[in-house]
This record gives sequence, structure tokens and C-alpha cells, in this order.
Amino acid sequence: MYLSCQSIPTHSINSNTEWNLHPWDFKLIPVQLQEDFRLHGILHPPLVIADSEKTFTLVSGARRMEFISKFISPSRMDCMVIDQEASIVTILNLILADQRCTSGLSLAEKARFAEIANRFLRPDEIVATFGKRLQLHNSRLPLGKLLQVVQLDETIVRAIHAGHLQDRMVGELLSLSDERDRLALVRLFDTLGMGDGKQKRFLTFIRDIAFRAGLSIASYLQESEITAILDHKEMNNPQKIHHLSTYLQSKINPTVAQTEAAFQQKVKSLQLPPNSSISHSPSFEKDTVTLSITFENFDQCEHYLKHQA
Repeated sequence: MYLSCQSIPTHSINSNTEWNLHPWDFKLIPVQLQEDFRLHGILHPPLVIADSEKTFTLVSGARRMEFISKFISPSRMDCMVIDQEASIVTILNLILADQRCTSGLSLAEKARFAEIANRFLRPDEIVATFGKRLQLHNSRLPLGKLLQVVQLDETIVRAIHAGHLQDRMVGELLSLSDERDRLALVRLFDTLGMGDGKQKRFLTFIRDIAFRAGLSIASYLQESEITAILDHKEMNNPQKIHHLSTYLQSKINPTVAQTEAAFQQKVKSLQLPPNSSISHSPSFEKDTVTLSITFENFDQCEHYLKHQA
């Protein structure tokens, strides 16, 4: 067995990020996690590997170590120690197992794990050994793309780790050659709180318009018409998204903008009650329209429907 629980001197542990799955934020301990540590202690000892009889390197548990060093500072601490003779596959398996004790792997953590494994194993060995647990076969990001994720700007990596960017959008960002363009888009998505579907739609609009204008995406997003919408003091994010979408569609297809204006004029002429609205199909691809009515409660809705029969 290559793993044993030992009490070792705290000063003998090297806390570098060589094995860390999330080096971008391991010093940030969420308030709830801090509270759990204070109430219950460290339920899972940090995982270290023996460099020699007297020194150890931290493999997993950086936040646990950070908390211990900040708030407890013991002279010795219990750790799960990996023997020096353990194979690299054993060490990598232990890292995955330890991470699973607290949570699953984010996309960014999968990329970081692949980067660590890539130092020791061939790509085909990584896929064969860890492909299932990294979900490489079901992902839009094969190993080669996954390894590129950790090379992105840390702002983007953090957004991926937080779940703000999904596989499909990460793949789209990786296809862009300019890091400034990637950052500009991620900041736009974050500022407006866009979900995956809107992200893809807006990226396509912005990329195509910027290309036609001979501009980078980052430069195009600094155009006065764009910033006027984003910096508007009275509009909330959904309103900004709507206005930005309308503006971008008008640049992609001026005919759609004219049709939109005529449609809104018709809707206005109907003088709908405040709880009603009419919407059209995306980009007027179909002639169908949708009438939406908001009721205060289910009973009111039921009463309305009975009187429509």
C-alpha cells in the first residue's frame, strides 16, 4: 500500500502548486468552507508525497493547508502520505479520488489535471487511463483542446472554473487567435450575465460584424454604439441584452431591423393591456407570433381560460 496516515512536522511540507488542480484560487477559502473547518475541523487530511524522510510536497488539499497555516499553525499535522515508490498513475488516481471527496471536477480542473498528467504520460496513455473520468469521449473538447484551456488568461480560466463558460463556448473561444478578443467577449458575457445560448449567438454576431468591418472583436466592442448600450445607467441587463441584440441584428441584416421596427409599431397600435405582450419568431424566420399573458396566480389563469371557452 502506497498511502498511510502520518503525523509530520508542518514546516516540512512544501506547499507549491506542482500538483494543484486549481492554482488560480487555492488561497481563496469560501466563507462557508472556513465555517465548516472551524466547526468540524479538517475531515480529510491533506495529501502529500514524500520527497525524502524529512520533506514532503503537497499534492492535494491546498485550501486545507491554507486554513491550517492561517488560523491554527500547529507544529505537526496529520497527513495522508504517498510513498516515494508510488507510480505516477497511482498519484494521479489519488488526486482524482481526493477531489471527488469534496466535489466533482470543473472543466478548468479537468484541463489542469490533463496538464499535470501530460508531464509524465503520453496523450494516448492519458486518454486510455483517465478518459472516462475526465469525460473526454463525451466532450466537445478532446485532450488537445483541453490542454489549451489552462494556457488561457486567468480571467477566462476562472470563468470556466465557475461554470460561466461551457464546453461549446470554450471551444469557440479557443478558435479565436487573439487573447484580447477572448477576454473582451468573456467580460461582455460576465457583465451582462449571459447564459450559454446567448453567448453563442452574440459571439457569432460580433465576430461576423467585426470581420466585415476589418476590426478585432476587442476593438469592435469599444465602438460608441456598443458602449452606449453597455454603459446605459437606466437599463438593466435583460434590457441591455435586448437592445444590443437588436443593434447587432441591424448590422448583420438591415432588413430585419426594419421589419422589427414595423412589428413593434403594429404591437403598439394594438394597445395591449399591461399584463400582455406579443413576440415574433427569432429573426422573423417564421410568420408565427406568440401572445403572452401574465396572471397573478393560477386561479386567475383558470378563470380566464374558462371564459374563453
